Amino acid sequence: MIAPTPSPAALPPTQAIVQRAYERMRSYSTPPYVVYLTTENGDTHRIAFRASDEMMNDSEYLHEESLPFANIYRAFVGPLSITVHEAVVHASPAPSPGSTPSQAPLAASSPPSEDSSLVSDLKTIAVVSAHARPVYRVRLVRAESMDGHETYRVSLDPTADPVRFPLRDLWIDQKTGDVWRADYVTTDFNFPGATVYLTVNFEPVGPYWIAAGWVAIYHFSGATPPFYRELKILKMRFPATLPDWLFDEHAYDQHRRAHDEDPLAHLFEQTAATSQPH
Repeated sequence: MIAPTPSPAALPPTQAIVQRAYERMRSYSTPPYVVYLTTENGDTHRIAFRASDEMMNDSEYLHEESLPFANIYRAFVGPLSITVHEAVVHASPAPSPGSTPSQAPLAASSPPSEDSSLVSDLKTIAVVSAHARPVYRVRLVRAESMDGHETYRVSLDPTADPVRFPLRDLWIDQKTGDVWRADYVTTDFNFPGATVYLTVNFEPVGPYWIAAGWVAIYHFSGATPPFYRELKILKMRFPATLPDWLFDEHAYDQHRRAHDEDPLAHLFEQTAATSQPH
């Protein structure tokens, strides 16, 4: 649930809000591996995630000893991060009451100031690196109350390729700087031609900041009606290591055809160490 809240007399500059969020995200721990269960429309999947390259091993949760069929791919929505490559956020000044905020991006060569360009190497919510031109116009929309959290809603408008830079909105906690929600407009290689409107909700699990659930609405051109997907994380574990072949399609298929034992088969039976996002 989202509701506008009365704006304080003086909103902080957009750059300060985003800077604090990035500093907060830099403080999050990043485990090398995550294994978790998701549910969608009654189906439960088990997903192993490798943080170093965001590769995923995705299979139906079957409670079998041998290796199941699995899809192996690089994550767009992972349990720890949504990757936006080569993004430099150039923050615009916060709007004054009753005015229309400028959406023009600051030039990359602008000297540092209170609302100067913001560059981060963050790898928790976004992978950000130097780029010759600003790729987002950033502006503060308003203060909003979201699921009991008082947040600032920050809008990002891509100045370059909107497919390559899909981030659109962030909801940033006014007190802590945590990002509770992110909106994206993106694509899905499994559904060519679809425009995907994606919302991701984040929650803390121990020292980690995870994507606890996401909603995606697929829109198609022509007469094809849109369809809706909602995924939620049920259980989550953080193993110290996993075999590399779990994340290599050819190697995994060799192990599966050899009827090798599933190294993840009993992971969620160890309930004493199981972490849940809720």
